[in-house]
Amino acid sequence: MNATAARHLLSSALAKTKSIVVKMSTFQGAKDLFGGIIVRSSEEPQERNRMEQLLKESLQVWSTTGVRGVWFEVEPTCAEWIPVLIQNGFSFHHANPELSVLLKWLPSDEPCQVPSYAHTMVGAGAMVVNDKNEILVVQERYYKRPHWKLPGGYVDPGESIATAVKREVFEETGIKTEFVSLVAVRHLQSREKNPSARFGCSDIYFVTYLRPVEGSTEIKMCPRELSDACWMPLKEYATHPLAFEVGKIFATQLMAIADGDNPAINCLESIHQLTNSNSQIYLVEGKQNFKL
Repeated sequence: MNATAARHLLSSALAKTKSIVVKMSTFQGAKDLFGGIIVRSSEEPQERNRMEQLLKESLQVWSTTGVRGVWFEVEPTCAEWIPVLIQNGFSFHHANPELSVLLKWLPSDEPCQVPSYAHTMVGAGAMVVNDKNEILVVQERYYKRPHWKLPGGYVDPGESIATAVKREVFEETGIKTEFVSLVAVRHLQSREKNPSARFGCSDIYFVTYLRPVEGSTEIKMCPRELSDACWMPLKEYATHPLAFEVGKIFATQLMAIADGDNPAINCLESIHQLTNSNSQIYLVEGKQNFKL
């Protein structure tokens, strides 16, 4: 081997060694679609002292290589990372029982463009109407004043609106139902120091029209959630003194839809083309396919 070849081999070996050292002195993370990087404690666990050293060196590298947002997904077993991240300019973006997610925006010449975490709760209520033109109404166990309201509740992660509202009706009253139409949507905006805003979030409430499945009309009330439940004539509920005003509006709208005065909003099951996930499309239909 001549001197030139030897120098080339030595230079190549030194470059590889330097690359390994650099890699070992920074977090590897995973690139996201928006020029950011995601570090997961489950994939790169480190003791606090070593983590702090890696973080400082990583931030220097990321700041000079065009990385925009830096995300740290921290499991409870690595909770000691969190004070270190806070001290280095990270802030909480969101958290759940499995992860605390912190973010630092690196560019100094553009504002942070990362959207805030979910800020709206999604609920669904049911107008269940039987063959006698009676609507299923309930009284909650814990309430501020006597009332009759629609059964319903919050949509769980992974649930569709139709699935959630049918589940809620069954859990509260024991009535099995089928989805017919979306009737209305109520949007409640959060306000600062508003005690009615759950967790400080806005609230979107989908009101649906359901029919009891054949043979499912006997109410089996859940005493943990309700103090009473009954079938009430729909027209009576629309003017009942103990019905919430918004409930009266919903009842009046349902009767208008059934009379053909307003279009119904029906549900079409579909598959999202980008994520290949189940999705539902709610379509306004001018011609009615149900009668009360």
